[in-house]
Amino acid sequence: MENLAFSLYVDALRIAAMLALPVVGSVAAVGILMGVAQTLFQIQDQNVAFAPKLATVAGLAAAAGPAAFGLLVSLLVRTIELLPHIARL
Repeated sequence: MENLAFSLYVDALRIAAMLALPVVGSVAAVGILMGVAQTLFQIQDQNVAFAPKLATVAGLAAAAGPAAFGLLVSLLVRTIELLPHIARL
């Protein structure tokens, strides 16, 4: 029974990492590129890098949103199916 709860926990962490890491990595890469561009062109406004980061997150959400939603729904369904077994602890 405890293994069921632990496996749900591991699955939730795995799915969270699968959803967060591409977004964080992409935004970090865009931030580095924008920082280099701002340095090259000597732009000191910190708001310049915000729009490309926002566009990156929006593009990733549009492209991978349905797949991410599917992962979350499958985790929810599995959790609901295992709740009676976990409640018997």
